[in-house]
This record gives sequence, C-alpha cells and structure tokens, in this order.
Amino acid sequence: MVCHKCGEPAIGVCIFCGRGVCKDHYTTTLPTMLAMYLGRNETPKTVVVSNVLWCGECRPQPEPVEMPEFY
Repeated sequence: MVCHKCGEPAIGVCIFCGRGVCKDHYTTTLPTMLAMYLGRNETPKTVVVSNVLWCGECRPQPEPVEMPEFY
C-alpha cells in the first residue's frame, strides 16, 4: 500500500476512510470510538482508542447519523 498523497510506502491506514498514509503525511486524532455494545440490562459501553491514524483529508461527522432502516 502507498500513501495517497505522495506514493511513498504507507505506515498505516486512516481509521475513518482507509486511505494509506506515510510517516510524513499522517496525523493523529483525539480518542475515537470504535464500537458500542449493550448487554442485557446493562449501561451501554464503548471501546475507545487514542492516537489513531488519520489522513487529515476526510471529514468524519461530529454527530452520530441515524439509520432507522437498520432498526
């Protein structure tokens, strides 16, 4: 995989869009929620990861998007 900006070998992929990023073109983000789950009669819990790779170009939405068709 190569960096989407310069074509150099990528060190990883953007957590949001999957673009390849090299050591010169990546940045990191604040803590990012990867998954949320709910057990029986429990408070919802989430898996959060800090310092994830971000390409700096895609724009993750600041608020959750409702998807009623999956309800």
